[in-house]
Amino acid sequence: MKEKITSGFKSGFIYFCIFYTITTIFSSSLQLYMGRLEDTNTHILNRAVVVFIGVLTIILMDRIQFKSKILSFLIPYAISMSVVFFYVWISGFFETLHPNAYRDIFLNFTGAVIFVTIIMSIKDKWKKKGEKCDYDSNKHHT
Repeated sequence: MKEKITSGFKSGFIYFCIFYTITTIFSSSLQLYMGRLEDTNTHILNRAVVVFIGVLTIILMDRIQFKSKILSFLIPYAISMSVVFFYVWISGFFETLHPNAYRDIFLNFTGAVIFVTIIMSIKDKWKKKGEKCDYDSNKHHT
């Protein structure tokens, strides 16, 4: 049990590092392209929180499996989107939110979740295809 928990933390940490790096590079590149030469520390920390919530979403989607693939996607997504909206609302008490903050976080978070879900689905199909090939080759050798 301890090994499973440690493995979960390790993979979650790796996901966080990868996604935080990608989103930071993408965001910084986009900001430079648009002429903004600085990024506030608050924005960087907010991005870290949202990426952390995104990683939890990935872990939930991976661990919670329903008979319906749609429910396996929608339930973790709805939980995470609620947490993200709550975080944006809370952060509004400490800094002025952009007028489109909720729309922007919805579109960015949803787009990222859809992209990662597609990648996870492709990975699962390749894994199942590999298992089927292993099964078929073992079947012919016996």
